Amino acid sequence: MKRYLYLLLATVVAFTSCEKIFQTETTPDVVWCFSSVEVETTENSATVNAVKPYITIDGVKEEGVDIYLKFWEDGNEEGHIIINEFEEMGDHIIFTINDLAPATHYLGGIVVSGEYGGEISSIFPITTKEHTPKCEIAYTVDVDAKGIMATITLSNVSYLVDGEAQEIESVKLEYARKRSDLEWIEVDMTGKESVRLPEEGGAYLDESSTYLYRITITPNGNYEPITSTESEFKTEYAEVTAELSKPNVAIIGDNIEVVVESVKVWFDGVERPDYYALEYFVYYRETGGETAYWENKAEVELTNGGISLSLAISSFDKGKEYEFAGAVEAGAEHKVRLSEIVTVTIPNSDEPTPPTPPVSGEADTSTIAGSWHLTEWRGEMPSFDVYLSISEDGVVTLYQRLESREWELFYSVVSYENNTISGEYSDGVAWGASYSVALEGDTMTWTDTVDPTDTSVYTRAELPIITATTTTRAESGVGFL
Repeated sequence: MKRYLYLLLATVVAFTSCEKIFQTETTPDVVWCFSSVEVETTENSATVNAVKPYITIDGVKEEGVDIYLKFWEDGNEEGHIIINEFEEMGDHIIFTINDLAPATHYLGGIVVSGEYGGEISSIFPITTKEHTPKCEIAYTVDVDAKGIMATITLSNVSYLVDGEAQEIESVKLEYARKRSDLEWIEVDMTGKESVRLPEEGGAYLDESSTYLYRITITPNGNYEPITSTESEFKTEYAEVTAELSKPNVAIIGDNIEVVVESVKVWFDGVERPDYYALEYFVYYRETGGETAYWENKAEVELTNGGISLSLAISSFDKGKEYEFAGAVEAGAEHKVRLSEIVTVTIPNSDEPTPPTPPVSGEADTSTIAGSWHLTEWRGEMPSFDVYLSISEDGVVTLYQRLESREWELFYSVVSYENNTISGEYSDGVAWGASYSVALEGDTMTWTDTVDPTDTSVYTRAELPIITATTTTRAESGVGFL
């Protein structure tokens, strides 16, 4: 009996102790702390920047809590997505959401949970932006730059919208010499693989210079034109070639007359008599001078496609031999191109010389202008030499060597109508006949209008070089014409 009473007493005591413990426990003061949230979006992503949330228990911050972002498309909370990863920056946390749909409204909240459960922040909106198409242009360019020209070739030209090629409305090239004041020149390249700069009628490029260029492509439709960044190309020194006819050098009166009838200069294959870096000269020196050195040169003007110079014979030593050449100095490198060299001996005595040639005539002889050699006379090869130099404005220069080894030189002004020519020597004496003229290619036939058996056939040829003092018509008394 005593033992039973003891056990009963122990049970009661124990129950009474547990109740006391339960009664002494209190519910802790748990607070979930959230702060401001900032949301930035693109068309397919969002960045959520928030002050890091936390939990306090009886005023003490709980450690080791879980934090995550929960978001869903508006109206579909059941399809929510959890993002556990974030980046900490000071007291902020940053969530990044990818693969969102453009122009779509989402909702989200930040969840923090600890020992006493979790809570979500105030719900905030996440609205993505509308899709902005990505527009870009692509092309392959090749530039072949010379001295005064450049060829630009385009290939694989495209206008891409989100990587998809569009139909092209136009392609424009702009170029300008690189300097402080850019002057852009436009060239339409629509439907063209390449263009040569300059286009017809445009200003040629400058040698050894840097140029900028850019490409603008305009698509069909509502998309805006896109212009490329500026690129560069540099021109080289031009390739200079020239043709100068052999000079005609004659001692006339008190002067030495030097005439180069034809001067042509090409820059990169383009004939440019008006090129800014082009000067015309007559070079001369005493024979025996250094091969590459000309002691004297005189600048001259290009006239009717040729150059000429009159030099006082008193400036030369009598009895000495001199060399003459026409010359051009061309391009940025001032390259020199010479004609053939002609040698003339200055006479020791004051022998008579022909009169000064007429400046010009009044007849239009452009159709028969040029230099001609008599190759047939009265149906036979002549035993003497006759050359004619006919200007375009009615001046005929006659070179003849009939019965002497010395050349005789005569000047005439002529009338030329209905293919009939007649003339008068510079001393006022008329030609011995008038002639009907027939021109066929490089052959010209003169027939005496009174005596049809008197025929002279001339063939185009270079003029002879007068290397000795010539006599006047009055002294010889006979002119071939």
